[in-house]
Amino acid sequence: MSTRILALDDKRVLPTALGNTLNRLLPIGFALIGISLSVVLGRMDVQRQESELVANAGVRLSGVRAALEAQLRSAFGETEGIAQLISADGHISVEHFHDMARQAIASVPHIRHISVAPGDVIADVYPLRGNQSVVGIDYRHLPDQYPMLQRARDSHRAVLAGPVELYQGGRALVYRRPVFLKGHKGVRLYWGNVSIVADIDRLLGTAGLDLDPGFEFALRGADGQGSAGAMIWGDPKLFEQQPATINVDVPGGLWQLAASPLGGWPNLSLFTSPLFLFALTCTGLFSVFVAQLNRSNHLIKLRNRELKQSQTQLQRLAHYDAITGLPNRLLFAQHLHTAIGRGERLAVLVLDIDGFKQVNDSLGHPMGDLLLQQATARFMQIVDGQDSLCRLGGDEFAFLLSGTEQGCIERVQGLLQTLQQPFDLKGNAVLVTGSIGLAWYPEHGDSGDRLLRHADTAMYAAKESGRNAWRLYHPDMTQRLQERLGLELNLRRALKHNEFELWYQPKIDLFSGRLEGAEALLRWRDPEHGLVSPAQFIPLAERTGLIIPLGEKVLELACAQVAAWRAADCLPGPVAINVAALQIERSDYVASLSRSLKRYDLPPTLLEVEITESLLMESQQQACAVLAQLQAMGVVTAVDDFGTGYSSLAYLKSLPIDHLKIDRAFIKDLPEDDDAMAITRAIIDLGHALGFRITAEGIETQAQYDYLRNAGCDQGQGFLMARPMPAAELQQWMAQNPQRHRLPVPWQVVP
Repeated sequence: MSTRILALDDKRVLPTALGNTLNRLLPIGFALIGISLSVVLGRMDVQRQESELVANAGVRLSGVRAALEAQLRSAFGETEGIAQLISADGHISVEHFHDMARQAIASVPHIRHISVAPGDVIADVYPLRGNQSVVGIDYRHLPDQYPMLQRARDSHRAVLAGPVELYQGGRALVYRRPVFLKGHKGVRLYWGNVSIVADIDRLLGTAGLDLDPGFEFALRGADGQGSAGAMIWGDPKLFEQQPATINVDVPGGLWQLAASPLGGWPNLSLFTSPLFLFALTCTGLFSVFVAQLNRSNHLIKLRNRELKQSQTQLQRLAHYDAITGLPNRLLFAQHLHTAIGRGERLAVLVLDIDGFKQVNDSLGHPMGDLLLQQATARFMQIVDGQDSLCRLGGDEFAFLLSGTEQGCIERVQGLLQTLQQPFDLKGNAVLVTGSIGLAWYPEHGDSGDRLLRHADTAMYAAKESGRNAWRLYHPDMTQRLQERLGLELNLRRALKHNEFELWYQPKIDLFSGRLEGAEALLRWRDPEHGLVSPAQFIPLAERTGLIIPLGEKVLELACAQVAAWRAADCLPGPVAINVAALQIERSDYVASLSRSLKRYDLPPTLLEVEITESLLMESQQQACAVLAQLQAMGVVTAVDDFGTGYSSLAYLKSLPIDHLKIDRAFIKDLPEDDDAMAITRAIIDLGHALGFRITAEGIETQAQYDYLRNAGCDQGQGFLMARPMPAAELQQWMAQNPQRHRLPVPWQVVP
């Protein structure tokens, strides 16, 4: 009996012993797993800390590089005007060279002097005082400097030499710009060089190399040799300490910029990781807990937790912009809400980059992303540590500024100024500007949404005022926005109900006084408010896209009227019509014009198409293609508002255009204003030299008329001769002014 009982006890003891063994091993196994995971997490955290240190150094390097490249462009871009003038004329007078050099040195203080060296022999230097010793020096006899000149000449590109020890004393960078003349059959002849000598220490200091208290910088790559070049600035030992490095683009080569935290990189280990220590502590606690309870559901809870941490990390990633690394709209809204809760006076800004769409369209989205990154680096140099910055999306940024009102406004102006410097997008020089709206807390709103909305409204007001400006929010802006919405509804109704008409302003030959054509100007006759100013509805139509159907309406009305005049044998001459940017970008304008001409059986020579200079500069490729097709059809092509878009006449020579119209901004001050006289005469003379006909807009006085005629301007239009008028009144005006009639010309004959 006892034996049987013992056997039964043995059977019960075995499973119990096995269970006890498993119970003892389970906490140990859990502890081992927990320690292993803790080590893995600790290593990941250490890697994250190291990555953040490297990323922080990279951000610092990117900002300093952007500032350094901007300073180099600012310092050495000043020579381009001198070089281009020599290339065009074959020489430059002493007075002209000194005047241009004086302006360059005044705008960039760290330029020491500028020299010209035809045949690589220094002929002149400005300022001459203190530099007399270098006049007459033949670079070919300077073995330490002439190789860089040879490189510039052979590559047909500017190079940056230095640092060099100057004959006048001191250490400097030298920008060598080769100059070539256009020889027979397009052969480029080497003329010599223009050199700019800049104080290297002042230039680097202006770029901010010695302004970061947390990092140490060093720069190498003398003569543009990159990592193989000699030291330029800083401690050469820094390059031996595994620093973060970045290449700086300089004329003709590269520099290498290095950064390292002051005192070197910290020695990180697992025990410097709070996440490792936390995970290890949790492992110990949970091991004890599992040992006491030994229940599987606790393992599940633990897994759901070493998961929640992952979700937290993912949420953090969701709060930052992937392109710029800035906080996104959601995180900025949280910062703004917190700041409002403190009750302090705050400035909320919305900034939009003017011209960003053109960069994306012409260079591609990768270059647009690079522009956003470089702009962010510039913004970071303007704002201080108490400010918040985010990318709202696209090319819009938001700022939260604190401090005095004057300090905030100075930062706003600084943001505008930093965008005005050219951006170098992998060899593509890009110019953009910014439009900023500003709203104050608590004057303009007591919530983040309201402040952002009002700042956005003010930003659009800045855009409408001409861009490259900032505007403070005012309640009237919201009212005007509501009025624009109402105006848009009326504009759509007007298109549907044909409330538009064309008025015509005569174009007069300034020498004979005869009528040579007319410009068609759109008018909107609202049934309730009467005539609505084009200044009100044309910009709105362009913003809303309604300019496309409106442009179709202009074509239809103009061709119908020209056909009626032609049938009545009272044509005033070719009729000019204006084309907006969206008509070129988003519609097949050439096909629309061809259909209208065919519908009314009109020869193309009876139409002239005017395109604004600003559109020509912003969408060059597309605009040129359209103009070429129109010109091939026989339609006269013209550039309107010339002189306001900063294009060059040399560039326009290669474009398919026949006619230039001088903007009224240069006419209104004639003949009293010397600058207006000089600009107008230059446009007329050079335009004629390039084969263009010239028309002046906005002639309102006899003195303006006489000056333009004597200056050789071909045509004119303005209130002095005739105001814009409906078609019937233009016919009456022609009948009352028979001296304005001109003889029949070939374009009046049906081909």
